[in-house]
Amino acid sequence: MLAPVIPLTVELSPGQRKVLDLIRQNGPVSRAKITEWSGLGSGSVTTICKELLSMQWIIEGERMVVGRGQPIVPVEISPYAAFSFGVAFHIARLEISLANFRGDTVDLDSIEYDESQSVEDTLSLLAASVQRLVTKHRLQHARILGVGVSMPGPQTENGKYVWAIAPMAHWRDMDLAEAFGRHFPWPVWIDNDCNVGAVGEFYSGKWNHVNNMLLLEIGHGIGGGAIINGQLYRGKHQNAGEIGAYFTMMPERRPCLRELMIDLREAGLDVHLLTDIPSLEHPVVNAWIKKSATQLAPAIMLTLSWFDPDCVVFGGSAPKEIAEALIKEMNLEKVWSERSFDYPMATLAASRVGENLSSFGASMYPVFQTIRPE
Repeated sequence: MLAPVIPLTVELSPGQRKVLDLIRQNGPVSRAKITEWSGLGSGSVTTICKELLSMQWIIEGERMVVGRGQPIVPVEISPYAAFSFGVAFHIARLEISLANFRGDTVDLDSIEYDESQSVEDTLSLLAASVQRLVTKHRLQHARILGVGVSMPGPQTENGKYVWAIAPMAHWRDMDLAEAFGRHFPWPVWIDNDCNVGAVGEFYSGKWNHVNNMLLLEIGHGIGGGAIINGQLYRGKHQNAGEIGAYFTMMPERRPCLRELMIDLREAGLDVHLLTDIPSLEHPVVNAWIKKSATQLAPAIMLTLSWFDPDCVVFGGSAPKEIAEALIKEMNLEKVWSERSFDYPMATLAASRVGENLSSFGASMYPVFQTIRPE
């Protein structure tokens, strides 16, 4: 992750962050449950909740009758506590998401663009889109946590640059934290699209009781993101999940959507956006599904055995029908059942957030950094 030039202005104590995190994951929730789960004393939880209520980070819900005792007053995240923006670079398309602190997508903007255009021109497009959303929703700057950016490519060892995909090669020698910092008056966190997708899926609230999640992204290229014990795992050089290197050892093209679009264009179809990809019944798409499933199956099985996750999620760039077709074609449940494991295989599923996962995940980065700063 490229650190922001402008620092985060929100200051929360470790106790406040812990309580906020528990409420985000489980709310509406009683103070007694927060005490039980947090390991903090009941007095501390009461004090912290009062502080968060006065700062308008949380609100009290409706009274709930539980058993014979007094009704409880649960607390939950205030949707108006703060807002954040997410930026995603899709194939020939930019997507800008506005989310509230609870994790609801408030608005979404989509802009078709030329991947070869200058960095400054692209940043100006993004800044103008964000400003339109600020004006449209009458957002106070003090309530904006920052901007998250999903970039297709790993960061370099010096921590300043991103080795962007080939169509965006002119972004590689640019200090992106500084460049984004010139266009936005808030902190900007920049990370690769796989990490961003993993954060977005994990924080979506659609995977209850999941603490270990692996995400596979097959959009621009192929890569992965890992949430281990509730934390994003980065590795020594901040590039854990760069599994595309594994597929370069194979003679076939990588099993990613950009390569599928090349196959379709070679077959004479006019395909420039993901939305141009025809249905699964099309012979080129059908053949790509079969070939890609054969390529992906060994890597997924190794991942299941190596990490023992709760779930493996196919990222949001892949349309749901394509992700589900790949999972069905791999048929890993059959392979798993033939082994001597005495526990079920991890869940394999398409993203539950959907095709806006990258921008949604990016919009959750400011929230992620506010509650669980790295």
